[in-house]
Amino acid sequence: MHFGPIQFVPGRKGGRYPYCHSLVLHGRETWVVDPSSDKELLAHLAQTRAVTAVFLSHFHEDHQKYNHLFPRARFYVPAPEVAAFTSMEGIFRLMGIESQEFQDYWRQTLLKDFHFRPLPDLSPYEAGQIFRNGDITLEIIPTPGHTPGHSAFYFPRQELLYLADVDLTPFGPWYGDAASDLGAFEASLQRLQEFQARTFIAAHEQGVFTLPEARQGLASFRKTITDREARLLELLRLPMTLPQLVARRLIYRKPKEPAFVYDHMEGQMLRKHLERFMERGLVRLTGEGYFKKL
Repeated sequence: MHFGPIQFVPGRKGGRYPYCHSLVLHGRETWVVDPSSDKELLAHLAQTRAVTAVFLSHFHEDHQKYNHLFPRARFYVPAPEVAAFTSMEGIFRLMGIESQEFQDYWRQTLLKDFHFRPLPDLSPYEAGQIFRNGDITLEIIPTPGHTPGHSAFYFPRQELLYLADVDLTPFGPWYGDAASDLGAFEASLQRLQEFQARTFIAAHEQGVFTLPEARQGLASFRKTITDREARLLELLRLPMTLPQLVARRLIYRKPKEPAFVYDHMEGQMLRKHLERFMERGLVRLTGEGYFKKL
């Protein structure tokens, strides 16, 4: 599928993890956005075109699975996340991975399944920065929350906005890193609902949305946060510890493997809600756990 000089490349498995949809920008030069879609297509592109730039919306592994196919490209990454593109330790810090078991597991996963290597030719980009490639203009739209530097890419001539992991999936927003920010995510969603574009492209699942579809999808996506909070407050009619809440699978809805990975992410998302409840005076923490104030 093409939108003028912008090619939409669907990810394997319908763009579900560990893949995502990519864009290829055919201007005076060939650029790629989030190369984690289709290995064969991207490998063919690398063999037949001089890909000079790769733009990454954020540091998550399922958006850079095939970085290694473009060894001669310059990589453009969000400035707040530079450390995660240069070392495993930077990734661990942003994700909040402290246990040795988790670090060892994630290190092997990144090396084996995602071909992680520090990016040698790296250029940090800033909010609002503009890049030009022939008839293509790419503007950096900051959408923090999912990660600190998470960015959308706007192409004004094509009236197209790439949403990255504001993916409008039924699962809803994901904010399971230590560096994720729930309030910033909600603010980003509010700004995006007011954004004028003809076409919206998300990195996972459905992928392509018209303006009315995107606005409806953004409203539903944001409502997921409200629904999670309502269910969580209902659980807190009785005191519950964080491990007890994690075991209820309020976010993921069912057990997933490996359990220690998903427990970690579930716990970090729940903790962000609990901290917000406490700031608002809705919940107190006792020796028995978190408890809804009556």
